[in-house]
Amino acid sequence: MTHGHREPYSLRAPLRFDFDGTASKADPFAFFANLREAGPVIPVKLPLVGKAWITTTHEATSAMVKDNVLFVQEARHAGKTGVAGLAWWMPASLKLITNNMLLKDEPDHRRLRKLVDQAFQRRRVRDMRGEIEGMADKLLDGFEGREEVDLATAFSRRLPLEVICVLLGLPDDNREAFSGWAKAATSMRSSFGIFRAFLSMRGVIDYVRGQIEECRRHPREGVISELVRAEEDGDKLSEDELISMVFLLLFAGFETTTHLISDSIIALEQNPVQKAYLFADPDARMERAVEELARYNTPVQSTKPRYASRDCQFFGQTLKRGDIVMGQLAAANYDPAVFDEPDRLKLDRLPNPHLVFSSGIHFCLGMQLARVEVQAALARLYARYPNLALVAPDDIQWIKRFGLRGVTALPVRLNAERVRQAA
Repeated sequence: MTHGHREPYSLRAPLRFDFDGTASKADPFAFFANLREAGPVIPVKLPLVGKAWITTTHEATSAMVKDNVLFVQEARHAGKTGVAGLAWWMPASLKLITNNMLLKDEPDHRRLRKLVDQAFQRRRVRDMRGEIEGMADKLLDGFEGREEVDLATAFSRRLPLEVICVLLGLPDDNREAFSGWAKAATSMRSSFGIFRAFLSMRGVIDYVRGQIEECRRHPREGVISELVRAEEDGDKLSEDELISMVFLLLFAGFETTTHLISDSIIALEQNPVQKAYLFADPDARMERAVEELARYNTPVQSTKPRYASRDCQFFGQTLKRGDIVMGQLAAANYDPAVFDEPDRLKLDRLPNPHLVFSSGIHFCLGMQLARVEVQAALARLYARYPNLALVAPDDIQWIKRFGLRGVTALPVRLNAERVRQAA
């Protein structure tokens, strides 16, 4: 597949783009349009990962995530050692928790996915909506009497944490500790960040091990107990697989949803006409609106790194076996070839073939859970505080981290209308 007259690039001479800068978060549409301008598959240098090919169009990204034969997760299937994007010097315990099914190829991936899928059936997650709304209401009760609150920490972060702890079957009294661990685990922007995360991870690994042991002795409600006893086709999870699976569910499910909730609040506040449209009939419009908020924000902007399993031509570029390739989900979701006016929030957009939850065998396991959480979070928050407003709409604190679009804080005035009338 070649595209016009463009000369092939070389991975040895990567194009220069500032992936860590706030411009790529504040105006992702312009940033990813610039990437797309350079071609559907381009060589860049990425933080922590190094030189890699990235896809910039919906077509190329979709082709890449769906082809698990050409683009593999495991280095050994591409003539390399290690895991793409993970340094060889990483501590063993950090390798243990990062070596999860997201980084596995078939048939290991299928075996692990099958064992965990039964705990994540769509029906069960949909049944949790009332429970999730109740958790949201409880968090909002804590705002009574306050004029200002940081929604990022007090709501967007806490709600998914409560939900995932209930789903896993973890006791209430450890949730605050988990919040701290999660924060450390998601601060791995540099080698120093990795080591800092590693220090806090040792404690959480011991804790997870203890919880697994507890579930073996005294089975209880929740995914951990189900994984402990899951035995399909005579196949069980090993101790290490069990630990890394719990980590994957805990952190992957928690962080993405946290940012999607915060980013959605910002998008609604920046688009008052769309916000008014949604809340004129939230019951009928929320489901489709959340799909568009997910596309528009794309909190997880990139796939995990994969390797080219053989020399190949891919969208006009010559890829060598062992080259690292990453799909830019945000670039795909802002591609004007697929989305009319991609930089505009249109809550009634249909069709909406976004790749927020990726596609192919590695599509997001917690997709249904994330959807239900964001729908419940926005519905309950705005039912209680329809006039909330951002404290600093022109000074949003974006996280400086490649591949993630989220905020460090989200201060809001809860009853802005009342404040304006009183002024």
